[in-house]
Amino acid sequence: MARNQTTHTSAIADVLKFDDIKTKKEILYEGDFYDVTEWIKRHPGGKIIEFYTESGEDATMAIQQFHQRASKKVMGIMESLKKRPATSHELQNMGLDMETINRHKSLTTDFQTLFEELKNEGMLEPSLPHVTHRLLELFFYATLGFYLVIQESMLLKAVGTLSLALLQGRGGWVVHEAGHRSLTGLPKIDSFIQAALYGFVGGLAGKWWSSQHNRHHAMPQRIKRDVDLDTLPLLAFNTKIVKNPKLGRSFFIQNQAKLFLPLDTLLVFIYWKFYLNPRDAIKRKSYDDLFFMTVHYIAAYYIGFVPYLVSVWLAGIYSFGNFSLAHTHLPVTTQPMHWVEYGLLHTMNVEPSIWCNWWMGYLNFQIEHHLFPTIPQFRHPLIADRVKRLAAKHGLPYRCESYTKAVSMALKNLEHVAEDLRHG
Repeated sequence: MARNQTTHTSAIADVLKFDDIKTKKEILYEGDFYDVTEWIKRHPGGKIIEFYTESGEDATMAIQQFHQRASKKVMGIMESLKKRPATSHELQNMGLDMETINRHKSLTTDFQTLFEELKNEGMLEPSLPHVTHRLLELFFYATLGFYLVIQESMLLKAVGTLSLALLQGRGGWVVHEAGHRSLTGLPKIDSFIQAALYGFVGGLAGKWWSSQHNRHHAMPQRIKRDVDLDTLPLLAFNTKIVKNPKLGRSFFIQNQAKLFLPLDTLLVFIYWKFYLNPRDAIKRKSYDDLFFMTVHYIAAYYIGFVPYLVSVWLAGIYSFGNFSLAHTHLPVTTQPMHWVEYGLLHTMNVEPSIWCNWWMGYLNFQIEHHLFPTIPQFRHPLIADRVKRLAAKHGLPYRCESYTKAVSMALKNLEHVAEDLRHG
């Protein structure tokens, strides 16, 4: 009887231990595993943290680069979590072979050395004149656009509509930088600017943007991780994301190269503005986002339906057209990769020039931006040569094409994907 009871108790203990292993969520940071089981629910960046609880993932680079501006706060949170040293056996059994593990160690050392050099040189420091210039530019578009769009002259209305389109499109670049906390370098101020501009200028929710964009930024072109690949049923940037052959032969997919800029961009913006973002802001109880979005739609009422819709359409072409140049035509992956490998293997730059740097808000330096998201984007030209040397040292590509070539690559990729799905 006692023996049976002991066996039964042992069996229960084994089950409980197994359940604990299954339910516990840990991330690897600088050689230690941190228990984030409960913290996941409160993580401000959304579900991205769950990606790093899976086998083969190391969160060290992502935490350091995403949270550079709030490192003390983040380290305080990390210290409050239960942690345990990762054993050599665990580190060697992350689903990676020893050659890959050693390559990643070398890459980490050189990357961190470069980052410390850039930090010591002041490359993370923002520029008040630069920020002021960018905000004044948006103020100019807003003032000109609102003034002209209410005039009787159709020509003036057209110019005003174009100005409002530039306000939304170029406002998106500023929102992007504020979202990465690299605009003023002050997280609270950048967060406010992000919410105010994305809400008032774009009619969208800043917190929604952060939760989505961080997933893309952490693992670009990674299937089931990068939300920028979740474009069905309108678009398929790669055949591997289409599981249903019938969907791959649909009207929108088969004509995606023609429909992407003139139609798909508008449909996505409408979906975001009138359904996805309001729903997300309400669900999060994000009252600041809801306030600025409400002001946006009050302004839209006074602008008028047609000028407003046309300005949204043009802004969509401008924004999505430029964002598609850096990733969409590059290979996808399903495997864990090093932070630097994501930035170099699945990202491409567009050749810099005065006009291109302005037109793309310095996001033509996508490689540098993905590696160092908290470095102000106007400093990217200053660090590009050293990133090239890092890539060359580790045998990684550093892709850079002209603007026209990048546009051609993006559109031809849509054609090739449609053709492959048609015949597949």
